[in-house]
Amino acid sequence: MRVWIGKSIVLIGIAHGAAGLIAYRSEIVDLVRAGLVNTISVTGDHARDEAFWFLIFTIPLLIIGGLVDRMERLGQPLPAATVSGVAGMTAVGIVMMPASGFWMLIVPVVGMVRRGPGDKG
Repeated sequence: MRVWIGKSIVLIGIAHGAAGLIAYRSEIVDLVRAGLVNTISVTGDHARDEAFWFLIFTIPLLIIGGLVDRMERLGQPLPAATVSGVAGMTAVGIVMMPASGFWMLIVPVVGMVRRGPGDKG
């Protein structure tokens, strides 16, 4: 079994974080200058909110990718909840934000589905 799915998700996470740091560099500088604490609000600056959510989403991508990679290297099947969760998140992301990077997750999701989940939980 080739080990690639987790690594691809980690790569997507790294690219996502790098793109966010570049695209939102001025907002990040503003957040840091403001002291970070309580600098994001639902009714506040939308550019700051976008920067925060764009960058914070990098973390779950890295975590999921790392866990999937470890399971692949150990030859363990992926939990069904992981496969369906990542597939569902990708589908909803593509539907709700078609002009986004969610499309990049299609290849690893197809790989996960083709490999098949190992359990029902």
